[in-house]
Parts: sequence; structure tokens; C-alpha cells
Amino acid sequence: MAQRELPRHLTRLGLGRTVLVAAAWAASVPRQVRGQPAPETSDRPEGADTVKLRLRGTVYNGSTGAPVAGAAFTVDGKVIGRTRRNGSFAIEVASDATVLLERDGFDIVLVDLTAPPGPDGDFDQVMLPLGAAGEIIELTSEVPPAAAGAAKLERTELERLPGTGGDLLAGLKVLPGVVGTSALGAQNGLVIRGSAPEDSRILIDGFDVPLLYHSLAQRSILPTGAVANIEYLPGGFDVAWGRASSGIVAVATRGGSDEVGGHAEVAVIDGGVLGQGPVGESSRVLVAARRSVIDLLLPSVVPDDAELSLTTVPRYYDGQLRLDTKLSSKWRGSLSAIAATDTLELYADDENDPDARFYNDSRFVRVTGTASYYARPYAATIAVSGLAQGFELEIGREQHLQITKYSGASRAEITRTDDEASGLRNVVTRVGAEIDVARNELDLELPRFPDEGEPDSGGPMDRQTATRFVGTVTSPDLGAWAVTSADLDPKVRITGGLRLDGFVRSGDVEVQPRGELAIKLAERSKLRLSSGAYRRPAENRDELLDDTLAPERSIQSVLGFEQSSTRGWKVQASLYYTHRSKLITRTMDDGYANQGRGTTYGAELLATYKTGPWFTWLSYSYAHSTRVDSPGAEERLFDYDQPHTLNVVASWRGKRWQIGGRFQYLSGQPVTPVVGSVFDSDEDQFRALYGSVNSDRLPDHTQLDLRIDRFWKLGDTTLSAFLDVQNVTANAQVSNYTYNFDYTQRYEFTGLPILPSIGVRGEL
Repeated sequence: MAQRELPRHLTRLGLGRTVLVAAAWAASVPRQVRGQPAPETSDRPEGADTVKLRLRGTVYNGSTGAPVAGAAFTVDGKVIGRTRRNGSFAIEVASDATVLLERDGFDIVLVDLTAPPGPDGDFDQVMLPLGAAGEIIELTSEVPPAAAGAAKLERTELERLPGTGGDLLAGLKVLPGVVGTSALGAQNGLVIRGSAPEDSRILIDGFDVPLLYHSLAQRSILPTGAVANIEYLPGGFDVAWGRASSGIVAVATRGGSDEVGGHAEVAVIDGGVLGQGPVGESSRVLVAARRSVIDLLLPSVVPDDAELSLTTVPRYYDGQLRLDTKLSSKWRGSLSAIAATDTLELYADDENDPDARFYNDSRFVRVTGTASYYARPYAATIAVSGLAQGFELEIGREQHLQITKYSGASRAEITRTDDEASGLRNVVTRVGAEIDVARNELDLELPRFPDEGEPDSGGPMDRQTATRFVGTVTSPDLGAWAVTSADLDPKVRITGGLRLDGFVRSGDVEVQPRGELAIKLAERSKLRLSSGAYRRPAENRDELLDDTLAPERSIQSVLGFEQSSTRGWKVQASLYYTHRSKLITRTMDDGYANQGRGTTYGAELLATYKTGPWFTWLSYSYAHSTRVDSPGAEERLFDYDQPHTLNVVASWRGKRWQIGGRFQYLSGQPVTPVVGSVFDSDEDQFRALYGSVNSDRLPDHTQLDLRIDRFWKLGDTTLSAFLDVQNVTANAQVSNYTYNFDYTQRYEFTGLPILPSIGVRGEL
């Protein structure tokens, strides 16, 4: 079957991050360029007239292989036909029409009317779920990753991962390069390729969110049913994304359905509802809301003799609204809103001593509007977003942190695609710009918390107040980029781009060149080599109070190999090296300075197999990450250095049952050992004496997770029940060590030995 490439300007819009749909037509129709309005200077064969084409075939889901029912073929916004229940279609259309194939939950496809028919006159045609990305899109293969080592998790896959409780972002832990640690909840919650959590960005519909997980049970702030997919870019991403020196996780929310429907679900951890349907003739809406349930059960399981008093039981809420509309034949628009709250108040004793009080309340809402335009050879996206965030933390009588944050952000990108330019083919040029202005109103009085590489010598209630600040901090960040991709020959594609970031508060302007060389080795295999410069501004925690700090820097180099098959399997392997400089570390006077550096190198493997009822996943990564905190200091291991991680997932789904399992192996993380203690008579307590930083390790960890789903059909309602058990062997993971009062005895601090999750769901 002939191969064709989808212009990259479609991949950047959601107007075609998928493979081109080919169709059969009457043998008498001349082979001419169709599927788009004729240009003013036409290159069609002289005498070629507009004719009626009879198109027939079948549309499939490119990720699962299932037929896509109800997909609409449209011309100038009018539906001219839909796929049947088995995915088949038969339509007639003028040869010079612009035909789009649309279905909720999938990217819009520009129908190519020029591809020749197969021997039987039909094609297996493909749509991919929302958010697929890539530069060169081939008719007979899945969308290639946006960067070497990148991966995409579709919603249908996320729902099948055992050990996640059905939570989509918990599925990130199966990806190579992500550290399986209890830190997966701090900051934005991701430790990627030997980087600190703040070095990576979490984006929802293109913009940052302050929280990735709820503090309770590490549940993500978005229900799985409201998400189209997650794109994981551990490094090597192009110039369209900045303000990150490590990786990007881009979450795409899901648009509503053309039909009224929804579901309700309740489990041990939380419960929620989701509704969706059409609004008028050209719009769709999706609304979702969720509330924690475990907080209703927790008081009954806390022992009466526990030295703990839950004044406000930990609870959370989250909600989402998304409206998609067709503005015209060339414009699409969407409006999305995301909100989340977390509240917790407790006393670390049973007498409600104010010195033992801990209170935390966090909440935010982000609203984003996006408009997309396509009229060959140009495409454009424009997005505007606003964020309001509140955060309160109180520890004991005096320590507190109050943040009220308002930010406005906007980004725009214009793309031009030329079949040929300057002797090159398939030339795609993109230019874009963004601005993000944040106003932070701060009131804080906090102790000095240990930095990365420093041992934790006690809880926050035991520390003395070290930082006091009341005031407002504004941080405007500007960015602009330009990038061009082109085929040097049919097997070699080169991409080169430049990004400029201006961090107004610190007065730094950062130039970041990035590029990639992709070589097609065979029909379904590719080699990719990328290298580039990346920056992360000094805006994490109390770094924000020092406007003299420069951005942290990294230079990433990645060599990747990709191989896929029409039989459903795909393999990605990559080698990477990252050099980090100007890392922000503590100085002798407890201030900050850009005096650290570090290196990370590693190898990653990701293999997937999807066919019929089976879905399997194998990921393995090796990594070695080190840091030097100041000039002349000794090299040490990074706090989250984890040499080996392995995940093996298998899931089978039948008509009424779904069964899956996941096996994990994780290397233990580094720790700084206690080698003795001394008695401090002034404080009347023992002080620990530590050995070399991170010279010891926690024990390695193995874990087996299982999930079973049962499905029923009652009229128009589908009912399902699930049992998801994390760590069925009850092999509790050691997350740290604790000591007795004089540090002569060491104890293992572990997570829960086993965590079952039971839930039921009804769906219309």
C-alpha cells in the first residue's frame, strides 16, 4: 500500500495527529490531486473535471484495532455520512471537496482522496485517539513518538493497568525513566531521568497545573474518564516547550460525545460522576466531578490509642468542564476548566496540643480557551489560560505559609507546510511565542527544610523558624521559537530550531538551540539522534525570593531506535546523556547560589504488544545520576538515583471479564547512613553523625499487582465492578529509615503492605 505523509501543521492542531484515511473509488476516475480546494494556480492535469467519487471502506482505532462506529464524514461542516456499527462506510463526494473524518475522542482526519485502492477495492483506515503527535505520519503505521524515548498512554490503556486503581496518572510509573518512589507526589510528582521533580513540567491542555496528585492516596486531579491521553516526553522535546530542564508530561482532556451519556463510579478511595452530550448542532460538552470517599472511612480504622487526632479528615474534591465547538469550516474552538481542592488538619498527639498541629489547604482553578485554524498551507493555534491558586500550610503555633497566586498565560503558533522548498521536500516551518505572568502574594514563616542531598534530621515541628517574608513577587516569563523540518531524501529527515526564553525577574535571556536527525532504516524502523539546550527558571519554593538566581541549565543528547509491526508489536530503545550546570544549591550562609552541576546517563527499553483482547507492556531502564554541590566538592549520587526499574504488564479483555497483572522491580534509592551520635546538652537531645552523602541504599523492591473487572449489560446501561490490588504479596516497600532517641537502633519506614481498591461503575 502506498505511503503518504500528513503535513505536520495538522499534527500540531489536533486536526490530524493521525494517519491519513485512504479510500477506494471508481476505476474510471482520473488520479489527480483532490481532497482540498484547487489552488489559484492549479497543477491538476488539463481537462480533469470534478466528478463524484464513491468511497467505501472501514475505519479502525489505530491504538486498539477496534472498529470506530459513528465517525462522521463532513464537507464544509455538513455531515455526508457516518461509519456503521462495524466501522464500515460508503459515501459519495465531489472530487474537489475537502473531506474531514470526525469522531468524539479521536483526532480529526483530513481525508486523502488520492491514495490508490487495494486489490480488493477497500482499505483498512485508521483514526487515533486525541493527542497523538509526530512529524511524519504514515498510512500503515501508528504515529511515531514526538521525541526519542517518548511514549503515549491512551485512555483505554490507562484503564487496563493493574495496580493503579483505575487512576490515569498512576500509570506513569510503568514508563521507563520514571522513578518508582514515595516522592511521586511531591512538587509536580515526577522524577524523570535523574532530575529533581521541579525540573519537569506537567501540562493539561497545554498549560501548567500546580498539583498533579491529591495529597490523599496519591490520586491524580483528573478522573480517567475525562482524559483522552497522556504524552510522556522524558527529554529531547522540541523548541515549542520551554521552562523545563528535564521532561514534559502533556495531558489532553477529552471532548464530549455526540450522544447524551455518562457514568457514575464509586470506589474505596473516591467516587464521581461524568456526563456528556451535544449542545446544539456544532458543540459538545463534558462535565465531571469527584469526591474522596476514604476520608469517610478513615476515622473508623484509626486505633483509639493512636497518637493522632484527625480534626479535619483528609478529603479532596475535583471537577472538570470542557466545551468543544465547530466555529467554521476552518476554525475549531474549545473551552476547558479544571478545579481541585485538598484539606487536612491533624494533631500529632491525642491531646490536641497546638505545638503538634498540622494544617494544609490547597485549591486551584485553571480555565483555558483554545482556537485552531487550518487552511492549507497554513495552520495556527491560539490559546489563553488563567489560573487562580490558594495554598495554606500551618505547622505548630508559629510556622506557616500562605500563597495566593494569579497567573495569565497565552501561547500561539503558526505553521506553514510546503511539499517542496529550496530543493527540500515536506518542509514544515513553525514559529510561535508565549507569555506567562504570575503574581504571588506570600506570607511565610518557615524552618529551613533539607535540600536534595541533605539528610533529614527531624520533622518540621522540631525545626526552628529560619525564613520570614511578607510581600508580593511577580514573575513574567516570555518565550519565542522557530523550527524547520525537511526531508533531505526519502529516508533522512532533519529538524533544527531555536528557542529564546526571557526571565524578566532575574534579567536572564536564554538561547536554546535544539535539533534532530531521523533516519529511516527500513519500512518500519527508524533511528533518531537529538541534542539540545534546556532551561528551568528559579521559581521553586523559596528560590522565588531571590531574584539574583539564574536559570538551571541542561544539555540533553538522545539516541533512539523505533521498530513497529503490522502485527501489533512495537519496540523503542534509547540511550541518553544529560549534563546539568548552574544547579541551585545551598551556600554556607544558608542562601542559594548557582554553584552545582551534575550528570545523568542511561538506557531505556519500551516494548508493547496490542492485538485482539491482549495488551502487554514491558519497560526497563538503567540510569546513573550524580551531583556536585559546589566547586571542589565531592561527587555524590543524586537522591533519586535508581539504577534499575522493570515493569511487566499483561491484560486480557473478553466480553464479560477483564484480567490483568503487573510485576515491578525497583532498585533501592540512596540514603545517607547514620554512623553515630553525640549528646547536645543545650538542647537536651542526641544529634546524629552522618557518613558520606548517599553512600548507602534502601532495599530493592519487588511487587505484584492484580486487577479483575466484570461487565454486565442491563438495557442501555453497562455495569462493571473491579477489584484492583496493589502488592498482593504484601511486600512493603521501604521508603526511609528512622532511629530511636540516641540513634543506636534503626527501623524501616515502609508504605502500606497491601492496598486493595474495590469499585462499581454504571455507564450509559
